[in-house]
Amino acid sequence: MTPFANPFATLLLLASSVFGGTPGVSPVKVNEIELGPAGFVELRNTAATTADIGGWTVQSCSGGTARILATISPNTVLPPGEYFVIVGSAFSGTVPNGLVVDSVDGSGVIARNRYGAHTDSVGLSTSSPCREAAPATPCSDSSLGRDGASRDTDQNSADFTCRIPSPGENNL
Repeated sequence: MTPFANPFATLLLLASSVFGGTPGVSPVKVNEIELGPAGFVELRNTAATTADIGGWTVQSCSGGTARILATISPNTVLPPGEYFVIVGSAFSGTVPNGLVVDSVDGSGVIARNRYGAHTDSVGLSTSSPCREAAPATPCSDSSLGRDGASRDTDQNSADFTCRIPSPGENNL
């Protein structure tokens, strides 16, 4: 017998901890984004342990649908507090851990684990399938990021504000 005296309940608990099914379950967060050919998507591991993000996808939302922007290579691990950054081809900075794509376009992004479960997202319009609750307010000359602790309430309008772009670094 399992610690919960119910094998089915234990299986559900284990599946939810491995697969994630709702936003906010994973400690890996969409931490900061900037759209466009020089834009970026920053993922951050907020846990105290290493996260295996190999096989994860980041999807870009546009026109009410999501499409795969990037797939993270198998066996990619993200140490505690560290960042993985996907940058557009016109990005001019340096990022030690990440991928290059043509452009980061659309009305937001969704991170999905290797099983396809939605782990976190940010959307910039009420019609964006990327948004969590109320959308974040777009920024004209800056990035859109979480606070320095990467707090996540599953409310894009509360979690994301205009920031000085800092891909691969703590948000100011």
